[in-house]
Amino acid sequence: MVLLVARAAGNPVPNHVSLAAVVEMIHLATLVHDDVIDEADLRRRRRTIKALWNPHDAVLLGDIIFARAIRVLASMGDARSLVTLTSALGTVCEGEILQNRRSHDPALTEETYYAVIDAKTAELYARGCELAAHLAGANEDAIRAFGAFGRELGAAFQITDDCLDLVGTEAEVGKSLGTDLVGGKMTLPLILLRARLEGAPRETFDRVIAEGLVSPDDISATAALLRSHGVLDDALDRAREHVATGVAGLRAHVSDEAYATLEAIGAFVLSRTL
Repeated sequence: MVLLVARAAGNPVPNHVSLAAVVEMIHLATLVHDDVIDEADLRRRRRTIKALWNPHDAVLLGDIIFARAIRVLASMGDARSLVTLTSALGTVCEGEILQNRRSHDPALTEETYYAVIDAKTAELYARGCELAAHLAGANEDAIRAFGAFGRELGAAFQITDDCLDLVGTEAEVGKSLGTDLVGGKMTLPLILLRARLEGAPRETFDRVIAEGLVSPDDISATAALLRSHGVLDDALDRAREHVATGVAGLRAHVSDEAYATLEAIGAFVLSRTL
């Protein structure tokens, strides 16, 4: 996305490659740490660092990747990039802390859910796109539009990912699934589902989330409820709205060709199999 925005916003420069590498390294380090937090054994169809080594070394490896990302960032010589991405890194970690502190709370609101995903996922998308436009020499209006585009795509990606965690298959998605339910994390599809349950089904749902004692049958039963109540379609409609909003905001700032490319990236975010 950094490199696509660089081309769409104006003039790609060597620092765009460094910026793209830094954003990817930050993302990679968060995944290494996430797999420790979620006790996940599979990522990108391979065993996680936590599974290959141990949780302690996985945390330290994530820290090493963060440190090397900051070293590359500092070598770019661009103060705005340095301040923006180091701040974003803190925000990403704050989002994860907020999610962990509010886990096992079946009454979690959509407002809190959006605060979590805006910080832990959308922030890095937004800042990467914003800085790509900045390095390409775009004006401040365009920079803000590209940042908003990234933020909306980040939200859409996380909503889609949360749906996949509940109803996807490891063979298709390539990572350990069901971790949100096991960890008591109330994601958008679970929030929408709870609002449609009444009586005993809601009581059972609340118990599963609050106690964190999740069996394979609980996971299957939850997936069936999500489908029977139409929750997945509603959650994905929300993701589509985020993509449409983000892409539409770029119309005044890019060529038709660039617009089509960025629109296609938005479609790709939504295209993963449920």
